[in-house]
Amino acid sequence: MGVEKMLFLKECRNVCCSLVYVLFLGLVFLHWHENFYGITEKEIQASKRDVGSAYAESPNGALLKEPKKNAQSYGMKNKEIPEKIMCGGTNLLIIEYLNNSYASYPFSYYKEVVLDEEGQAEILEILCEITGLSEKQIRNLPDDYFPSVNGNIIHHSSVKQDENGKAVIEMGKDADTRNGKDHTKQFISQVSYERFIELMAKAEQLIGKGSGYSMESLRQYYGLDEMTYEEAEEEYDKTIYDDKVSAAFARLYCDYMSRPLGLYPVFAAVLFWLKDRRNRMKELIDCRQIGTVKFVFTRFLALLAAAMLPVVLLSFESLLPLMEYSADTGIAVDGFAFIKYILWWLLPTAMIVTSLGMFLTIFTSSPAAVLVQLVWWFLDSSAVGLSGDTRLYTLMIRHNMLNGSELIRRDFAVICLNRGLFLLLSLLLAGLSAVVYSRKRAGRDPFHAGYPRAPHHGHAAVS
Repeated sequence: MGVEKMLFLKECRNVCCSLVYVLFLGLVFLHWHENFYGITEKEIQASKRDVGSAYAESPNGALLKEPKKNAQSYGMKNKEIPEKIMCGGTNLLIIEYLNNSYASYPFSYYKEVVLDEEGQAEILEILCEITGLSEKQIRNLPDDYFPSVNGNIIHHSSVKQDENGKAVIEMGKDADTRNGKDHTKQFISQVSYERFIELMAKAEQLIGKGSGYSMESLRQYYGLDEMTYEEAEEEYDKTIYDDKVSAAFARLYCDYMSRPLGLYPVFAAVLFWLKDRRNRMKELIDCRQIGTVKFVFTRFLALLAAAMLPVVLLSFESLLPLMEYSADTGIAVDGFAFIKYILWWLLPTAMIVTSLGMFLTIFTSSPAAVLVQLVWWFLDSSAVGLSGDTRLYTLMIRHNMLNGSELIRRDFAVICLNRGLFLLLSLLLAGLSAVVYSRKRAGRDPFHAGYPRAPHHGHAAVS
């Protein structure tokens, strides 16, 4: 046991003192700083003042602020209201059609799409069918054709200045899509909601995956409605009593940290199995001391520990202010929420990335694992929605919001299967890595017993 412990500590030291690990730390820290740093402190401060939250559809815009009766607003909630979705989707499509500039996020990164004449003509057909207007009318719409504030679209006519020169947005009225109005003066859909969904699917096909015309995007940006006091109170109770405050921040933290852990550990895994020939004899001595299987698993655990260390440490930037908030307010906070979420949410991701990198590097004696992991990371990023879209083979679970704990409960069975599957696969890959490593050291084909091959120069057989 002493030898194994010493070898583990030595492997950890080798990993942590390497240049690639320093680069790993820098990339993880940069990603954390750009996306999560300061969010917890801002939310705590927002609960003390009438300041909105950038992440939570919660009472008065602040996650930790208890709603008061007869308040002017209790925030927004997602609700599928066909009239609002049709109005917002059509508004966006007209704006992008007139500019021939369509926003798309095929791999979670912005891409501008410019359509050719044929594509523009097809988009125009969609718009004409929805609005019942001609091309000339679409290009010369009245200023108040759409509501001043339409989901995430704010028309310039709604932005005024108060007496102090501060910009103020006039919310205006929702679009009235009932028959009897003049559809040339105000938006009134000329198609049913079912037909509208079909037309948006056609628009998305023309523009490409990741555009704003999927029903998921349309519901997120335009299917919004005002919360009632009772609904706001329920959301607040979920945060304070169900999540014990810290679980909400732990979910958002794990959402952001899943992206670097879905890619960066593969570089360390590849580097430490592509060693110079002069180091291979030393590895052989280590193998003889504790056995090949234990040696491979020890290095796997060292790489995993090094990958998870900064993730655990950075979580204290959020946990410590929450503990102070608990001391000040008397509201109970789960001090173990971050470590619990990190273990079941992030650890399986780091394990599968590390074990896959290790196996492919040992098997191919090349850095092919980097390319494989890059492809998997990009495909997973483009295929999975930002929240509540966990599937059996999802590499990176996403939950890009502070509230929404019901999404986790809804998908909990799938999440457990997903995390359990990756846990088992990572252990299987680590085991296969040990088998391949042992047979390669012995100068045999990794998967064909009884057919020895001549050892490469500089290799020695493992006894």
